[in-house]
Amino acid sequence: MTRWSWRGSVQIRMLATATFVVTALLTAGCTTTVGGTPAADTEPVPSEGPGSDPVAWADRVCEAALSFAVPATSAPDFSRTSDLPAIQRAVSSYLGTVVTGARQGKAQLAEVGSAPEPGGDEAARRAQDALGALEEDFGGVKATVDGMNPNDPAAFMTTLAQVESKVAAVDPPNPLGDLTTAPRLYRAAERSPQCQRLSALAADTPR
Repeated sequence: MTRWSWRGSVQIRMLATATFVVTALLTAGCTTTVGGTPAADTEPVPSEGPGSDPVAWADRVCEAALSFAVPATSAPDFSRTSDLPAIQRAVSSYLGTVVTGARQGKAQLAEVGSAPEPGGDEAARRAQDALGALEEDFGGVKATVDGMNPNDPAAFMTTLAQVESKVAAVDPPNPLGDLTTAPRLYRAAERSPQCQRLSALAADTPR
């Protein structure tokens, strides 16, 4: 006959209770149940760099390129007039808007912020450099136009033809093409309203 021990029974109950408490604590620590009401993350989404919206970033880049592309593709048609001073004013005004657009686009690109992935930063830098070069090139062309003499028709038309050739040979920035090295940003650009507008403008421009 086994002899019942009160002390041993108490020790067994204490051990069982301790085991239950430890198990409950461990189980509570491993569950995902959290008290209170679930709430959205209050941290703001980054406006630039990793974690930011790639569509919004591409939109800013293409908007900057449009600052140049829109005026550049809006050349005046002076084929039906023989008024040389009027032609000179129209061409000079056109070139002035293009220079201003290139300057504005360059400034905008400096403010687009870091890209969501590194390849975008290089594309934005290349576009910024291209707009800087275009600002200088078109500024030089405008100076040439402003210096033409309408009282010398032969020289005027020769210089104007040279100006037209130089403008036609300009290679505009292509931020969309440069984004092909960053596939995620390229796909984002395809959904960007400003990039869609830039693509449509390029497609409609006579070659």
